[in-house]
Amino acid sequence: PERLDIYMALFTCLATLLACVSARLAIEGRVERQPIFRRLRGGSEEADAPPPPRVMFVCRANSCRSQMAHGLFNKLTDGSSGASCGFRASELNPHAVAVMAEIGIDISEHTSNAIAEYDPSAFDAIICVCGCAAEVPGEWKVGHFEDWSLDDPPELDPGDRSVYRRVRDELKERIEALAKRLHVAGCGLGLGPLRGGQAAAAGGVRDEVKEYYGKVLQKSADLQTNACCTAVELPQEVKAAIGKVHPEVVSKYYGCGLCVPEALSGLSVLDLGCGSGRDCYVLAQLVGESGSVVGVDMTDEQLSTARQHVAWHADAFGYARPNTDFKQGYIEDLKGIGLGDETFDVVVSNCVVNLSPDKAAVLREAFRVLKAGGEMYFSDVYADRRVPPHLRDDPLLYGECLGGALYWNDFLALAKAAGFADPRLVEDAPITVANPALEEKLRGIRFYSATYRLFKLPGRLEADCEDYGQAVVYKGTLPGRAAAFDLDSHHHIEAGKVFPVCGNTYHMLASTRFRQHFEYVGAHPHEAGKSAHFGIFDGCGKSLPFASASAAGAGGQCC
Repeated sequence: PERLDIYMALFTCLATLLACVSARLAIEGRVERQPIFRRLRGGSEEADAPPPPRVMFVCRANSCRSQMAHGLFNKLTDGSSGASCGFRASELNPHAVAVMAEIGIDISEHTSNAIAEYDPSAFDAIICVCGCAAEVPGEWKVGHFEDWSLDDPPELDPGDRSVYRRVRDELKERIEALAKRLHVAGCGLGLGPLRGGQAAAAGGVRDEVKEYYGKVLQKSADLQTNACCTAVELPQEVKAAIGKVHPEVVSKYYGCGLCVPEALSGLSVLDLGCGSGRDCYVLAQLVGESGSVVGVDMTDEQLSTARQHVAWHADAFGYARPNTDFKQGYIEDLKGIGLGDETFDVVVSNCVVNLSPDKAAVLREAFRVLKAGGEMYFSDVYADRRVPPHLRDDPLLYGECLGGALYWNDFLALAKAAGFADPRLVEDAPITVANPALEEKLRGIRFYSATYRLFKLPGRLEADCEDYGQAVVYKGTLPGRAAAFDLDSHHHIEAGKVFPVCGNTYHMLASTRFRQHFEYVGAHPHEAGKSAHFGIFDGCGKSLPFASASAAGAGGQCC
């Protein structure tokens, strides 16, 4: 017994010494302190879970949507890692409090706070819930930032609690998906079905898309709707370029539009969601041997098809070496595959953004990798309203580019939040689905294939089309466009004709690769002392708002 006591005393001393050394090293930052013992949960050992991420939910008044999001996130994390604020403090909305109480979450003790009271660096993610990302200070958009653009219940009907419940339920869905993107343990709110489980998570969506495009679809004819089928008339030079693409690559093409912009010679182009590489190989011919094309995709089978024909295409195009490269990765995280800031002149994408679980991140990454004056030119599928959760969660509809289709107005808000100040619609066409069973399931929702161009012109583009008395004259020098150039669906610019433009359109031509193809009348907007401002551009869709103005109520198509 005496010897045992000695051994115990020695063990205690040794344990104390080790603890002191560990603490000292931790203080010096040389080791990370780890628990000696692990908790037992359900009979299995687990290391202590990391603390949940700190998330700030932002809206204009911090009275309704952001407060509900705050409460839901804290319920999910079983703690207080969520917070909320507004551009101004306000009174807590009693209807928001009531509908949250219906699902067992008490937010009655929440207070309304102003954004100026917080330090953004204290949070791991910032979520703007009201579509007001443009008003959020720049320092709050560093790191993980999302803009959800949810309806404002008091604005729709201040006394109708069914509106509050609908927004609350949409918040439930989005927050569970957000938690999975942020790797929050558990991720279950325990409040009923939220987008059908795994399909809401980024990983679940990606796995289903990989399965559908890698194994289910073997060729274009396997598609069950016409959502991913191009209906536009192709220019002659694009038809000729497609004719030089390997037949296997063409057979696995699943695009929904035309993503080949003008004036590409010698440029660096990035294709998001390149699939089998058809568009990359078309673009490789248009940029020429001095240009380059990089395709990004996450699907093994599609990339395998693209990569195995790299040398074949270089030879077919008469190039000394290939000007194409294919990288495997996620289009929401281009930095993760080594694509640096301001690397590309043009970013294209063909019916892929709708398949992403984080469309805002795709747009932010596209903006980051573009050079100043560059553009994102892409086709995708859009809906005339927000697609309901049960349809968003349908694997077939998602794979066919319908379930993940963005409501067009949400897209515009996301694009502007990413830095693309004035999205321009190039062309669009209705999608008829052409599948009776799916048409019945989607009844009431209209879908469109649309091509947009988004220019990266920091500090140049304004929120609206402003009139600075400017005009342009097209020289007719763009290949294949001798008679006229269509910048977008509202700008058909005939060669040799003086064409009045707003300040934004002026910069989209004068501050981009199109500069040499136009003559310019008037000074650049924003050049102090050189350009007069004449108000809103006539026919831009806005007019003088004052009732006493004779032109009040006038408006029309976008300039």
